[in-house]
Amino acid sequence: MVGYLSDLAKKFPIISIEDGLAEKTGLDGRKLNEKLGDRVQIVGDDLFVTKTKILEKGIKKCVGNSILVKVNQIGTLTETLDAVEMAKRAGYTAVISIVQGRQKIQVLQIFLWR
Repeated sequence: MVGYLSDLAKKFPIISIEDGLAEKTGLDGRKLNEKLGDRVQIVGDDLFVTKTKILEKGIKKCVGNSILVKVNQIGTLTETLDAVEMAKRAGYTAVISIVQGRQKIQVLQIFLWR
């Protein structure tokens, strides 16, 4: 899969790949980041699930360079902010996901984005 995604990134102007490897690969998926991480955003969504303990392991194993942040995924705004701060300290980008149809959550996500 790493070779396939690498070939696609050579042929097309891909700037971001979300959960590019199978979930079973999970935190062992370092090869994708090693191959493409210098030019493509390797985003962990299901990989990190906005949880700092999981994100910390992923950072140590160099499995990505970005986290998809979902306020409704972790439970509290404090935990969400902690995940965003941890990502920033590690040099990761934080992609804020908007959940449609939930106005209160959307306001919080806009706050995080700024």
